[in-house]
Amino acid sequence: MSHWFHRNSFKATTVVNFNIAGDCGPDVKAICAALKDARQKLLLVIVDPHQPSADVEELLKNYLSLLTGFLLAIDEKQEESNDPSKLRNNFIFKWTHTLLGNVPQSVHDAFYEAASMSINVAIWHMKHASMIAAGDHVSLVQSKEVHSELKLAASIFKFVEDFYLPRFLEKPMPGSDFDPKVLKAFINQSIAEAQEVTVARAIELKHNPNIIAGIANETSKRFLSAFNSLEGVREAAQWRTYLKLKSLIYLSFAYCFFGETLLSQDKCGDAMRALQESQTCHKQALEWCKEYGKIKSPDSKIKPESHLFFRRLASIVELSLNKCERENCFIYHQKVPAAAPQLETEANFGLVEPDSIKLPGPNPLWKPSVYAAFPCKTLDKKDIAATAAASKLEELPPVKEVPIKHTERDQKNKSGCVIQ
Repeated sequence: MSHWFHRNSFKATTVVNFNIAGDCGPDVKAICAALKDARQKLLLVIVDPHQPSADVEELLKNYLSLLTGFLLAIDEKQEESNDPSKLRNNFIFKWTHTLLGNVPQSVHDAFYEAASMSINVAIWHMKHASMIAAGDHVSLVQSKEVHSELKLAASIFKFVEDFYLPRFLEKPMPGSDFDPKVLKAFINQSIAEAQEVTVARAIELKHNPNIIAGIANETSKRFLSAFNSLEGVREAAQWRTYLKLKSLIYLSFAYCFFGETLLSQDKCGDAMRALQESQTCHKQALEWCKEYGKIKSPDSKIKPESHLFFRRLASIVELSLNKCERENCFIYHQKVPAAAPQLETEANFGLVEPDSIKLPGPNPLWKPSVYAAFPCKTLDKKDIAATAAASKLEELPPVKEVPIKHTERDQKNKSGCVIQ
């Protein structure tokens, strides 16, 4: 499984002490201490993509269960309600955004904290999938894990979009991780990359070319949707380039296998035109690969056009086109249309949809009496303005991530990849 990728860096944050002024009792202090400990443990673990996925999910679940009382009111049944918590503004949370540099945004809102931490964990799942896919040989079990990790990432991004974002008190900054354009790109990229696993698996097992063409076409559309959603986000130049070239690569795959389908239906002229279109898409993708390398960023050294995945596609298309030309010369004698045939393939298999997830229930430490004992901080416009002004004067160091070691060897498979 040859692997190259575009991954946004983690969001950076500052330590939150969860300090409460005055003597509020041992139960209140216990929740604050547990929150601080759970947050620090989660932040320490997610810098390493080699950590077990189940451990990261458990740490996130634990932290959110402790944070729940600051998100939603705790009722008499010791459960969260749909009403916002009176405590949501008690603490200041500072986070950078993956596209906006090292200056953090400071917000007095626990929903902002929960959404920011969830974004970081979703990015971790994408990086964990990259780590698994980076080895010399990736087994079937590991391929399934890559698929699951990317689907889970998409599910978390979707939950942020559906649950947290509508509850924000202020409109998200343009280009921030909560900009609807950026969230849509995260969701569609995760889904598209999960479907890449399916495309590669279908090629390996020599499934019906029409099925492969359908899945490849839908994968291309997902990458293109992510590309289009980032239009106008100037900080996302390289990310958009990656999404565009991946869209063209899978469109090339779709036309390639659609050509095989047409040939099996004795439509050799149409098949040749489909394969010519596949070659055109591949050449366009090559140009976007060159643009990707020109943009200065941590990923600038990556040369996608040199990977087996990209090189093997060209040979697959050429072999199929040569076969069609021979068959047309000896048997069919059909005219090659001027326009490429419509991709009429519908994917009924292999498509990915995010799972429905929900906020964990409140930690057992949360009791109605404890919730009532917490002091409630009321914010005015001066507090909010002062916090925003102060945050603009500081920068946070980038998160030090544990690097992923990528194989230098070509994969021994037909597709040359699962995740790119």
